[in-house]
Amino acid sequence: MRLSATFAVVTGLLLAICAPAQAQDWPNRPIKVIVPGGAGGSGDILARVVAEHLSATFKHQFVVENRPGAGGMIATQQLAAASPDGYTIGITLLSTISLVPFINPAATYDPLKDLTHIAYIGGAPVVLGASPKTGVKSFKDFVAYAKEKKFTFVTAGVGSDGHLMGEAVARSTKVDVEHVPYKSASQALSDIVAGHVPFSTLTLFSTSQFLRSGQMNAVAITAPARMPDYPDLPTFKELGHPELTGTTWYLISGPAKLPADIVDKLNRAVTDVINRPDMTARLRRDGFITQPMTPSEVTAFVARENERWKPVIASAGLAKPGQ
Repeated sequence: MRLSATFAVVTGLLLAICAPAQAQDWPNRPIKVIVPGGAGGSGDILARVVAEHLSATFKHQFVVENRPGAGGMIATQQLAAASPDGYTIGITLLSTISLVPFINPAATYDPLKDLTHIAYIGGAPVVLGASPKTGVKSFKDFVAYAKEKKFTFVTAGVGSDGHLMGEAVARSTKVDVEHVPYKSASQALSDIVAGHVPFSTLTLFSTSQFLRSGQMNAVAITAPARMPDYPDLPTFKELGHPELTGTTWYLISGPAKLPADIVDKLNRAVTDVINRPDMTARLRRDGFITQPMTPSEVTAFVARENERWKPVIASAGLAKPGQ
Protein backbone atom coordinates (compact mmCIF):
# COMPACT_ATOMS: atom_id res chain seq x y z
CA MET A 1 0.00 0.00 0.00
CA ARG A 2 2.83 2.35 0.91
CA LEU A 3 4.57 1.64 -2.40
CA SER A 4 1.34 2.31 -4.32
CA ALA A 5 0.78 5.58 -2.48
CA THR A 6 4.39 6.64 -3.04
CA PHE A 7 4.12 5.77 -6.75
CA ALA A 8 0.93 7.82 -7.05
CA VAL A 9 2.57 10.84 -5.43
CA VAL A 10 5.67 10.58 -7.63
CA THR A 11 3.52 10.15 -10.77
CA GLY A 12 1.47 13.22 -9.83
CA LEU A 13 4.61 15.27 -9.30
CA LEU A 14 6.06 14.16 -12.63
CA LEU A 15 2.85 15.10 -14.44
CA ALA A 16 2.80 18.49 -12.75
CA ILE A 17 6.40 19.08 -13.79
CA CYS A 18 6.00 17.79 -17.34
CA ALA A 19 2.82 19.70 -18.24
CA PRO A 20 4.36 23.19 -17.85
CA ALA A 21 7.52 21.98 -19.56
CA GLN A 22 5.51 20.87 -22.58
CA ALA A 23 3.73 24.23 -22.70
CA GLN A 24 7.04 26.06 -22.36
CA ASP A 25 8.43 24.03 -25.27
CA TRP A 26 5.51 25.11 -27.48
CA PRO A 27 5.62 25.13 -30.44
CA ASN A 28 7.86 22.35 -31.64
CA ARG A 29 5.80 21.29 -34.69
CA PRO A 30 3.29 22.83 -37.14
CA ILE A 31 0.06 24.36 -35.82
CA LYS A 32 -3.29 23.86 -37.54
CA VAL A 33 -5.50 26.94 -38.07
CA ILE A 34 -9.12 25.93 -38.74
CA VAL A 35 -11.17 28.37 -40.82
CA PRO A 36 -15.00 28.12 -40.87
CA GLY A 37 -15.36 28.91 -44.56
CA GLY A 38 -13.93 28.37 -48.00
CA ALA A 39 -10.86 29.90 -49.61
CA GLY A 40 -11.14 33.56 -50.53
CA GLY A 41 -13.62 34.60 -47.85
CA SER A 42 -12.84 37.31 -45.33
CA GLY A 43 -12.11 34.80 -42.55
CA ASP A 44 -9.79 32.85 -44.84
CA ILE A 45 -7.92 35.98 -45.91
CA LEU A 46 -7.47 37.14 -42.31
CA ALA A 47 -6.35 33.66 -41.25
CA ARG A 48 -3.71 33.44 -43.97
CA VAL A 49 -2.32 36.89 -43.27
CA VAL A 50 -2.10 36.21 -39.53
CA ALA A 51 -0.77 32.66 -40.07
CA GLU A 52 2.06 34.00 -42.24
CA HIS A 53 3.21 36.34 -39.49
CA LEU A 54 2.78 33.76 -36.72
CA SER A 55 4.86 31.27 -38.72
CA ALA A 56 7.66 33.83 -38.90
CA THR A 57 7.34 34.69 -35.20
CA PHE A 58 7.35 31.14 -33.84
CA LYS A 59 9.55 29.52 -36.52
CA HIS A 60 6.97 26.78 -37.15
CA GLN A 61 4.29 26.66 -39.82
CA PHE A 62 0.74 27.77 -39.01
CA VAL A 63 -1.20 25.77 -41.61
CA VAL A 64 -4.64 27.03 -42.63
CA GLU A 65 -7.30 24.32 -43.01
CA ASN A 66 -10.62 25.38 -44.56
CA ARG A 67 -13.69 23.66 -43.10
CA PRO A 68 -16.79 25.22 -44.70
CA GLY A 69 -20.33 24.13 -43.96
CA ALA A 70 -23.34 24.64 -41.68
CA GLY A 71 -22.67 28.33 -41.18
CA GLY A 72 -19.28 27.66 -39.61
CA MET A 73 -20.66 25.16 -37.09
CA ILE A 74 -18.64 22.22 -38.43
CA ALA A 75 -15.32 24.03 -38.08
CA THR A 76 -16.15 25.42 -34.66
CA GLN A 77 -17.21 22.04 -33.30
CA GLN A 78 -13.96 20.55 -34.62
CA LEU A 79 -12.04 23.31 -32.88
CA ALA A 80 -13.90 22.76 -29.60
CA ALA A 81 -13.18 19.01 -29.77
CA ALA A 82 -9.43 19.44 -30.40
CA SER A 83 -6.77 18.60 -27.85
CA PRO A 84 -5.88 21.68 -25.74
CA ASP A 85 -2.18 21.41 -26.52
CA GLY A 86 -1.82 24.56 -28.63
CA TYR A 87 -1.46 22.74 -31.94
CA THR A 88 -5.01 23.41 -33.11
CA ILE A 89 -6.39 26.94 -33.12
CA GLY A 90 -8.89 28.59 -35.40
CA ILE A 91 -10.83 31.58 -36.61
CA THR A 92 -14.11 32.20 -34.81
CA LEU A 93 -16.47 35.05 -35.59
CA LEU A 94 -19.72 36.73 -34.66
CA SER A 95 -21.88 34.20 -36.47
CA THR A 96 -20.18 31.05 -35.12
CA ILE A 97 -19.94 32.34 -31.53
CA SER A 98 -22.88 34.65 -30.84
CA LEU A 99 -25.47 33.50 -33.40
CA VAL A 100 -25.23 29.85 -34.51
CA PRO A 101 -25.07 28.32 -30.98
CA PHE A 102 -28.37 30.03 -30.11
CA ILE A 103 -30.08 29.33 -33.44
CA ASN A 104 -29.06 25.89 -34.70
CA PRO A 105 -30.21 22.95 -32.53
CA ALA A 106 -27.37 20.88 -34.01
CA ALA A 107 -24.74 23.21 -32.53
CA THR A 108 -23.40 21.24 -29.57
CA TYR A 109 -20.70 23.63 -28.33
CA ASP A 110 -20.98 26.32 -25.68
CA PRO A 111 -19.24 29.47 -27.03
CA LEU A 112 -17.70 30.28 -23.65
CA LYS A 113 -17.29 26.95 -21.85
CA ASP A 114 -15.97 24.87 -24.76
CA LEU A 115 -13.54 27.36 -26.28
CA THR A 116 -10.62 29.54 -25.24
CA HIS A 117 -10.79 32.98 -26.84
CA ILE A 118 -7.24 34.09 -27.47
CA ALA A 119 -7.08 37.32 -29.46
CA TYR A 120 -9.25 39.82 -31.33
CA ILE A 121 -8.14 40.33 -34.93
CA GLY A 122 -10.62 42.87 -36.25
CA GLY A 123 -14.21 43.66 -37.10
CA ALA A 124 -15.90 44.46 -40.40
CA PRO A 125 -18.77 46.93 -40.02
CA VAL A 126 -21.98 46.25 -41.91
CA VAL A 127 -23.22 48.60 -44.62
CA LEU A 128 -26.89 49.19 -45.34
CA GLY A 129 -26.67 49.26 -49.13
CA ALA A 130 -29.33 50.26 -51.64
CA SER A 131 -29.75 49.42 -55.30
CA PRO A 132 -29.49 52.65 -57.35
CA LYS A 133 -32.84 51.70 -58.89
CA THR A 134 -34.54 52.51 -55.57
CA GLY A 135 -33.42 56.14 -55.70
CA VAL A 136 -32.37 55.79 -52.05
CA LYS A 137 -29.23 57.81 -51.34
CA SER A 138 -29.61 58.75 -47.68
CA PHE A 139 -30.92 57.33 -44.42
CA LYS A 140 -33.94 59.65 -44.65
CA ASP A 141 -34.66 58.24 -48.12
CA PHE A 142 -34.35 54.71 -46.77
CA VAL A 143 -36.83 55.21 -43.92
CA ALA A 144 -39.37 56.81 -46.25
CA TYR A 145 -38.98 54.01 -48.81
CA ALA A 146 -39.11 51.21 -46.23
CA LYS A 147 -42.18 52.60 -44.47
CA GLU A 148 -44.02 52.78 -47.79
CA LYS A 149 -42.82 49.57 -49.46
CA LYS A 150 -41.19 47.40 -46.75
CA PHE A 151 -37.52 46.81 -45.97
CA THR A 152 -36.62 43.91 -48.26
CA PHE A 153 -32.96 42.98 -47.98
CA VAL A 154 -30.50 40.31 -49.11
CA THR A 155 -27.82 38.55 -47.09
CA ALA A 156 -25.59 35.48 -47.31
CA GLY A 157 -28.10 33.28 -45.49
CA VAL A 158 -30.62 32.75 -42.71
CA GLY A 159 -29.07 33.34 -39.31
CA SER A 160 -25.99 35.03 -40.77
CA ASP A 161 -24.52 38.17 -39.25
CA GLY A 162 -25.95 40.24 -42.10
CA HIS A 163 -29.41 38.75 -41.52
CA LEU A 164 -29.41 39.59 -37.82
CA MET A 165 -28.03 43.06 -38.46
CA GLY A 166 -30.83 43.62 -40.97
CA GLU A 167 -33.37 42.50 -38.38
CA ALA A 168 -31.79 44.92 -35.90
CA VAL A 169 -32.12 47.76 -38.44
CA ALA A 170 -35.81 46.93 -38.90
CA ARG A 171 -36.39 46.89 -35.12
CA SER A 172 -34.60 50.19 -34.63
CA THR A 173 -36.34 52.02 -37.48
CA LYS A 174 -39.73 50.35 -36.86
CA VAL A 175 -40.29 49.20 -40.45
CA ASP A 176 -41.73 45.98 -41.83
CA VAL A 177 -39.05 43.59 -42.99
CA GLU A 178 -38.60 40.80 -45.51
CA HIS A 179 -35.36 38.84 -45.60
CA VAL A 180 -34.16 37.29 -48.87
CA PRO A 181 -31.39 34.77 -48.07
CA TYR A 182 -28.77 33.66 -50.59
CA LYS A 183 -26.11 30.98 -50.41
CA SER A 184 -23.28 33.50 -50.56
CA ALA A 185 -22.59 37.22 -50.37
CA SER A 186 -21.46 37.27 -54.00
CA GLN A 187 -24.81 35.90 -55.20
CA ALA A 188 -26.69 38.40 -53.04
CA LEU A 189 -24.61 41.28 -54.36
CA SER A 190 -25.22 40.26 -57.97
CA ASP A 191 -28.98 40.57 -57.49
CA ILE A 192 -28.88 43.87 -55.64
CA VAL A 193 -26.58 45.37 -58.29
CA ALA A 194 -29.02 44.11 -60.94
CA GLY A 195 -31.85 45.77 -59.04
CA HIS A 196 -33.78 42.58 -58.31
CA VAL A 197 -33.76 43.31 -54.55
CA PRO A 198 -33.67 46.85 -53.10
CA PHE A 199 -31.37 46.56 -50.05
CA SER A 200 -28.54 44.57 -48.50
CA THR A 201 -26.88 44.33 -45.10
CA LEU A 202 -23.42 43.01 -45.86
CA THR A 203 -19.97 43.91 -44.61
CA LEU A 204 -17.93 46.79 -45.95
CA PHE A 205 -15.33 44.18 -46.92
CA SER A 206 -17.87 42.50 -49.23
CA THR A 207 -19.45 45.62 -50.69
CA SER A 208 -16.58 48.11 -51.01
CA GLN A 209 -15.91 47.55 -54.73
CA PHE A 210 -19.60 48.05 -55.57
CA LEU A 211 -19.79 51.22 -53.47
CA ARG A 212 -16.71 52.68 -55.13
CA SER A 213 -18.00 51.87 -58.62
CA GLY A 214 -21.42 53.36 -57.96
CA GLN A 215 -23.22 50.04 -58.51
CA MET A 216 -24.62 50.34 -54.99
CA ASN A 217 -25.51 53.31 -52.81
CA ALA A 218 -24.27 53.27 -49.21
CA VAL A 219 -26.94 54.47 -46.79
CA ALA A 220 -25.26 54.01 -43.40
CA ILE A 221 -22.64 51.91 -41.64
CA THR A 222 -22.50 50.17 -38.25
CA ALA A 223 -18.97 51.42 -37.46
CA PRO A 224 -18.52 53.37 -34.18
CA ALA A 225 -17.13 56.32 -36.17
CA ARG A 226 -16.79 57.25 -39.83
CA MET A 227 -14.29 55.11 -41.68
CA PRO A 228 -11.20 57.08 -42.83
CA ASP A 229 -11.42 55.69 -46.36
CA TYR A 230 -15.18 56.41 -46.55
CA PRO A 231 -15.53 59.85 -44.98
CA ASP A 232 -18.90 60.56 -46.62
CA LEU A 233 -20.56 57.42 -45.27
CA PRO A 234 -22.51 58.27 -42.08
CA THR A 235 -22.76 55.94 -39.11
CA PHE A 236 -26.06 54.77 -37.66
CA LYS A 237 -24.85 56.21 -34.36
CA GLU A 238 -24.64 59.76 -35.69
CA LEU A 239 -28.03 59.27 -37.36
CA GLY A 240 -29.61 58.67 -33.97
CA HIS A 241 -29.40 54.86 -33.77
CA PRO A 242 -26.41 54.06 -31.50
CA GLU A 243 -27.78 50.54 -30.89
CA LEU A 244 -26.84 49.78 -34.51
CA THR A 245 -23.13 50.01 -33.75
CA GLY A 246 -21.13 46.82 -34.16
CA THR A 247 -19.07 44.69 -36.50
CA THR A 248 -18.76 41.21 -37.89
CA TRP A 249 -15.77 40.42 -35.72
CA TYR A 250 -13.05 37.78 -36.05
CA LEU A 251 -11.09 36.13 -33.25
CA ILE A 252 -8.34 33.60 -32.79
CA SER A 253 -9.72 30.89 -30.50
CA GLY A 254 -8.76 27.42 -29.35
CA PRO A 255 -10.27 24.53 -27.41
CA ALA A 256 -11.14 24.95 -23.74
CA LYS A 257 -8.39 24.57 -21.12
CA LEU A 258 -5.63 25.81 -23.41
CA PRO A 259 -2.54 26.50 -21.22
CA ALA A 260 -2.39 30.14 -20.14
CA ASP A 261 1.21 30.66 -21.27
CA ILE A 262 0.39 29.48 -24.81
CA VAL A 263 -2.66 31.77 -24.86
CA ASP A 264 -0.50 34.70 -23.75
CA LYS A 265 2.19 33.96 -26.35
CA LEU A 266 -0.39 33.84 -29.13
CA ASN A 267 -2.18 36.94 -27.90
CA ARG A 268 1.04 38.97 -27.84
CA ALA A 269 2.01 37.72 -31.30
CA VAL A 270 -1.37 38.53 -32.85
CA THR A 271 -1.38 41.94 -31.18
CA ASP A 272 2.08 42.64 -32.60
CA VAL A 273 0.87 41.65 -36.07
CA ILE A 274 -2.24 43.84 -36.14
CA ASN A 275 -0.34 46.79 -34.61
CA ARG A 276 2.17 46.84 -37.46
CA PRO A 277 1.59 49.97 -39.58
CA ASP A 278 1.47 47.98 -42.83
CA MET A 279 -1.03 45.50 -41.37
CA THR A 280 -3.19 48.23 -39.88
CA ALA A 281 -3.26 50.04 -43.23
CA ARG A 282 -4.13 46.83 -45.07
CA LEU A 283 -6.97 45.94 -42.71
CA ARG A 284 -8.34 49.49 -42.85
CA ARG A 285 -8.24 49.44 -46.65
CA ASP A 286 -10.20 46.17 -46.63
CA GLY A 287 -12.82 47.67 -44.31
CA PHE A 288 -11.74 46.20 -40.96
CA ILE A 289 -11.44 47.95 -37.61
CA THR A 290 -8.69 46.63 -35.33
CA GLN A 291 -8.95 46.59 -31.56
CA PRO A 292 -6.22 44.75 -29.62
CA MET A 293 -7.51 42.97 -26.49
CA THR A 294 -6.06 40.78 -23.77
CA PRO A 295 -7.45 37.22 -23.52
CA SER A 296 -9.67 38.19 -20.57
CA GLU A 297 -10.96 41.21 -22.50
CA VAL A 298 -11.77 39.01 -25.50
CA THR A 299 -13.73 36.59 -23.31
CA ALA A 300 -15.67 39.44 -21.68
CA PHE A 301 -16.37 40.88 -25.14
CA VAL A 302 -17.78 37.55 -26.34
CA ALA A 303 -20.05 37.34 -23.28
CA ARG A 304 -21.42 40.83 -23.98
CA GLU A 305 -22.00 40.05 -27.66
CA ASN A 306 -23.86 36.84 -26.80
CA GLU A 307 -26.25 38.77 -24.59
CA ARG A 308 -26.61 41.57 -27.13
CA TRP A 309 -27.79 39.31 -29.95
CA LYS A 310 -30.14 37.01 -28.01
CA PRO A 311 -33.15 39.40 -28.15
CA VAL A 312 -32.58 40.06 -31.87
CA ILE A 313 -32.47 36.32 -32.55
CA ALA A 314 -35.67 35.86 -30.55
CA SER A 315 -37.52 38.70 -32.28
CA ALA A 316 -36.57 37.24 -35.67
CA GLY A 317 -38.13 33.92 -34.61
CA LEU A 318 -34.80 32.09 -34.92
CA ALA A 319 -34.08 31.08 -31.33
CA LYS A 320 -33.70 27.33 -30.87
CA PRO A 321 -35.83 25.61 -28.20
CA GLY A 322 -34.71 26.38 -24.67
CA GLN A 323 -33.14 29.75 -25.52
